Amino acid sequence: MAEKKIRKCTKQALQALVNNKKKTLKRRLFDFTWEVFIIIIAVSITIWFHGWNAKRHEKELEKNFLIGIKSDLNDVKDKLNNMVYWSLPQVLDYYDSVWVQINERKINKAYVDSLSYNLMTTNLFVYNNSRFENFKSSGYLRLIKNDSLSMSITDLYTIWLPFQAEADDKIYGERRRDFITYIGSKARIDSSGRMIVSEILDNPEVKFQIYWQKGMLHERKWQKQNLIEQVNMVMNQIDDELKKRFGIESDGIIE
Repeated sequence: MAEKKIRKCTKQALQALVNNKKKTLKRRLFDFTWEVFIIIIAVSITIWFHGWNAKRHEKELEKNFLIGIKSDLNDVKDKLNNMVYWSLPQVLDYYDSVWVQINERKINKAYVDSLSYNLMTTNLFVYNNSRFENFKSSGYLRLIKNDSLSMSITDLYTIWLPFQAEADDKIYGERRRDFITYIGSKARIDSSGRMIVSEILDNPEVKFQIYWQKGMLHERKWQKQNLIEQVNMVMNQIDDELKKRFGIESDGIIE
């Protein structure tokens, strides 16, 4: 567009140089040179302004993405904390207690049966990756000037978060099938709909399921704790970048 404008204006100036016979050749050459100079300066300023405006827009996109992705990661961290420090411990307390009772041969039937629903509960990790995917698919990841931060965010959203979601889906799916096969199909259900597991705890298949699921869920808890650390690390990197490049403190206030 700028090149076309230069050609058009130069052509007009050249026509004026050739056709304007009222001025001397020297004067016409001076006027022609001056007009071309003015055209080049004007177009250069226009190009510079558009470039500056584009960079300003891209910087705004980068800032808004980092602020938004930090908010998304804060939601992820809240979900993980809820799983690691509330929902998973309740289930694990049941498995651990039942396993101790089995080994000590001291079965508390009321406890085992009243909380037997813990053998069926699921606790799937889900997260919202739409902001990251939209930014990536638009080709905007290049706007993140900090290569280390860009890699950390990309690794988190393409490797570690999907791994945890897929692992939960796979493991809880297998756990559900194994429960139906080895525990649910063997346990009696009383008139209130409660599953009476205490009566089948001496079954080797049931004991193995208690032992195996207990270990697996402890591992899932440990892996989620590690993921919380990774999320915190990336959030700290984002805070540092927002402060360094945009003057935004971690509370979102612009200096």
